[in-house]
Amino acid sequence: MEEQSISPARYVASDGIADDPETIRAYQALPPAERARLHDQRADELAATGEPSWALGAIPFHRERGSDPTGAGVEALWSALDHCMGEGFLEAAADLGLRGLKLAEPGSGRWWNFIQGTATALAGAGRRDEARELYERARRTSTDAEVHSASAYGRAMLDARHPDPARRDLGRAQGWINEAIAISELLPDRAVRAFKLGFDLNGKALIEMRGGHIDRALALVDSAIALAEADLPPGRHLVHRMILRANRAQLLGMLGSPGDALAEFDAAIAMDPLYSDYYLDRGNLLYQMGRTEAALADYETAIRLSPPLPEGYYNRAQLLLSTGDLEGAKADLDHVLELDPGYLDAYINRAGLLVQFGLDEHARADVEAGLALAPGNPHLSCVLGQLEMTAGRLVEAAAAFDVAIAGAPGLVSAWASRASLRYEAGDLEGAVADLTRAIELGEDAALYFNRALALKSLGRPAEAMDDLDRAYALDPEDPDIVKARHEAG
Repeated sequence: MEEQSISPARYVASDGIADDPETIRAYQALPPAERARLHDQRADELAATGEPSWALGAIPFHRERGSDPTGAGVEALWSALDHCMGEGFLEAAADLGLRGLKLAEPGSGRWWNFIQGTATALAGAGRRDEARELYERARRTSTDAEVHSASAYGRAMLDARHPDPARRDLGRAQGWINEAIAISELLPDRAVRAFKLGFDLNGKALIEMRGGHIDRALALVDSAIALAEADLPPGRHLVHRMILRANRAQLLGMLGSPGDALAEFDAAIAMDPLYSDYYLDRGNLLYQMGRTEAALADYETAIRLSPPLPEGYYNRAQLLLSTGDLEGAKADLDHVLELDPGYLDAYINRAGLLVQFGLDEHARADVEAGLALAPGNPHLSCVLGQLEMTAGRLVEAAAAFDVAIAGAPGLVSAWASRASLRYEAGDLEGAVADLTRAIELGEDAALYFNRALALKSLGRPAEAMDDLDRAYALDPEDPDIVKARHEAG
C-alpha cells in the first residue's frame, strides 16, 4: 500500500528500518517515547484496516517497538506465531517465536507458549539443535512440573522423530519419555493428568512403533484413549482425542486390521472434518484396500483443505498411475516438484512416465536432478539404464543397471531391463538368468513371455512353451502371447 506525505520518522515507523542513512539518523534521533508512540500509532492504523496479513508482520513489528513491548508486543508476536504454525510456515513461526522470547517474562505462561511453539517450529524446519537448546532453557528456568514433563517429551520426540533413521536415538528417547511420564503421573489435577499423561503415552507409543513393537505401541495408545474417556471433560481436548484415534488407526493398519483401522480414521475425521492430514492417511488405507474411488475422494479433500503441500498431489499421482491416467499423474507430479524441487520420489516417478511418453531428454533431466539429490539411487539408475539403452550406449546402460541391482537387489524392473539389454547384445543365457530372478521376485506375464523368447532362441522349445502357458494364464487377453502360443503349438 502506498503512503503519501509522510515524514522520514513516519516512513521508518510504517515500513521498517530503511536503508537510507539520513532516514535512519532521523529515526534514531527521536526521543524514545516519541518513537514508541509512532510505532503504536502505526500499529493501530494497520489493525483498524481489518487486513489480516498485517497481523503476521507489520503489526508485530510495531507492537514490539511500541510503548508496551512486553504486553501488546508479546501478544502480537504470539498471535502471529500461532497462525503461522497452523499454516505450516515454520521458518516464519521460528522467527516470531525467537523475537517473542526476548520480550516475554521468563517462567510466565506466555513465555512457555513461546518455548513450545518455537521449539516445534525449529524442529520441523530441521533446526533440531536450536529446538533442543530451548527445551534445556525451559528446564533450567522453570520449576513447574508441567513444563518439565513437556520439555522431557519434546526432547524425546527430537530423538525419536529425526528424519534420518540412522540418526534417531530411540534409547535416549525412551529415557526422556519415561521421565515425562513419571512427572505427569504425579500431577494433582485429574483432568490435567489425563491430558498430559495421555500425550506422553502417545509419544512413547511412537518410540515403541519405531522400535518395531507395534503391539506395545497399540496398548499405550489404548491406555491414552481410556484416560481421555475416563478423566477428560466431555467435549474437551478434541484435537488430542482425534490424534489418539488416528494413531490407533495407523497401528491397526500395521497389524493387518484394515477394517478396524478404517473405523478409527472415520471417528478421527468426524471430530474435525476440516483437518486435512487424516484424509490423506485414510486415503492411503483405502487405496491399499483397493477402494480407489474412495481413496481419490479423500486425496482430493486433503488437497482442498490443506496448505499447498506436495504430499496430497504425490499420493494422488500414485493412484492415477495405478488406474492408467498417465497424463493426470504427470500433472500432479509436475505440481509436486513446483512445490518442492527436492522431492526425490517425484523425480523417480516422473522420469519413468516421461520415458513412457517418449520424452527421453526430459526424462534424463529428471534423472540427473534426482541423482544429484541421491547419487546411485537404484530406481533412477534403472531409468538411466533404459535411456542409455535407447540411445545405443550399451556399455553405459549395463553399468547403470548394475548400479541399480547392487543398490536394490529386489528391484524387478532393473533385472528385467538388464535382461532386455543382454538379449539385444546376444547374451541369451544372461537374459534368461536375469528374467528368472525377476520372476522369482514377482510373477508377471511379460516376464514369462520375454523369457520364452530367450529360451526359444536358445533351442529350448519345451521350456519356452511352459513359459508361454504361464504367461497366458496370467494375461489371456494379450495378443502377443496368444499369437506366440499358437505359433509354438
